Amino acid sequence: MSEHVVGAVRVWGAFALLMILAAVPLFSTVLPPLFDYPNHLARMHLLSEGGNAFYAVQWRPLPNLAQDLIVPPLARLVSVAFASKLFLVVSFGMTAAAVVWLNRLATGGWRIWPLMAFLFLYNRVFLWGFVNYLFGIGVALCGIALWLSLEPQSRPIRVLASSLAALSCYISHIAAFGFYALAIFGVEMAQAGAEMRAGDWRGIGLRIATAVPQFLVPAALFLGSWQKTAVGPVNYGGLLRKPDLLFSVFDNYDRAFDVGCFLLLLGFLGWLALSGRLGVTLRLGSAAAVVFVAYLLLPSQMYGGSGADHRIPLGLFLLLIAASAPHFANRRTAVAAAGVALFALFVRLALIEQVWRAADRTYSAGIAGIDALPRGAKLAVAYPASAVNFVPIPEVHFANLAVARREAFVPTLFAIPSQQPITVRAPYVRLAAAAQPERLWSAFVLDEPAGAAPLPAALQDYDYIAFTDNRPVSLRPGKCLKPVFKQQRFQIFAVVHAPDCVNAGD
Repeated sequence: MSEHVVGAVRVWGAFALLMILAAVPLFSTVLPPLFDYPNHLARMHLLSEGGNAFYAVQWRPLPNLAQDLIVPPLARLVSVAFASKLFLVVSFGMTAAAVVWLNRLATGGWRIWPLMAFLFLYNRVFLWGFVNYLFGIGVALCGIALWLSLEPQSRPIRVLASSLAALSCYISHIAAFGFYALAIFGVEMAQAGAEMRAGDWRGIGLRIATAVPQFLVPAALFLGSWQKTAVGPVNYGGLLRKPDLLFSVFDNYDRAFDVGCFLLLLGFLGWLALSGRLGVTLRLGSAAAVVFVAYLLLPSQMYGGSGADHRIPLGLFLLLIAASAPHFANRRTAVAAAGVALFALFVRLALIEQVWRAADRTYSAGIAGIDALPRGAKLAVAYPASAVNFVPIPEVHFANLAVARREAFVPTLFAIPSQQPITVRAPYVRLAAAAQPERLWSAFVLDEPAGAAPLPAALQDYDYIAFTDNRPVSLRPGKCLKPVFKQQRFQIFAVVHAPDCVNAGD
């Protein structure tokens, strides 16, 4: 076999083994402990069933539909839970494979180096459950690779293929589309600079005419429909937060180990760069530079979405890995570097597996509590503002599993018109708006012991209420709330609709 074929077999064989390793935590647990994941599962169930008595499906060209378009069709063949895990595996595989493909296009050879991408798959953005964005990053990286690979082809073919890639990226997630657009701009800027210095204005014009059409349909969708509904403040977290956000690509469960890995990575990349061995290719290096500048300028919140700049570091590091072709002094150094990276990956996955197994025990017990509810129940949720924060085993959205498992109404289900194709049916809009989790928490936990005072008016139409926090929940049941299920951080009470439990003045 030729050296090219041997290199490809070696790289893709290692890729397959690493994919199996990366997928172990996903399939060894009942429910991956991702912050938003129970909410996503509930939505996938509704999309698969076409809605229910409380929620309707309303499809719109939203820039946040990756999981929504892929999982429901898969759920016709397997369970929604399994289809959702397959979606995560596909996201992992597509992202890592795109980095390998991009590196091959940029450097001209098959290298083990881009498999470094597997170190970044379990990151803070993933643990928050921003799965549509992560899938979109995979689509974006594939789109960039497609753009480069089709450069020798005719202009119409390239325009058509890139237009489909850009639209797929936009539909997956708006932030992933922004990353893709910035990267394409950086890739073309490197070539356009050389043409400008040579005075080749015709070449620049053709380059613009080829690159711009792919963004026309997404721009029309953005300006024509989505932007009008995606409203919200623009907030900047400040430049001092930017270094910490770069660390998010390694931030899992063991802060000391994760910080050590991140510093080791930065030191390794810095050593390669200073010694002239990193070998960053011009076009992808230019793209990474453009993305980095945008990262520094981006706010933390815009268009009703949070963490706008939080999402960029992952794409930035993956692009940098894809752009590089390190040259080591000798084979021993290269093998040592690969060994350290593999050791770090094994330890990271072992720590993740340990936490996820503990989460599995907690979630299995909580699912038993949810399954004790009658079908069609209306379940309010109470939690403090401080609960919307990262913890290893998040339970803030756990009550939303009742939507999928008991066809229940849960007011905290994600049903924002600019973000999800699920809407609350008209008779229950008022019900959802009235039961604000933080107000209910304040009424029962901060003001009075649970059950000691009349029920807030917001609960008059609910059958049950779930209390959850990142710390142990301490409630005293009374005549208006009867315990149904109790564990440390997630508890369910039945609402008693007795005459003396009505708070007429609320």
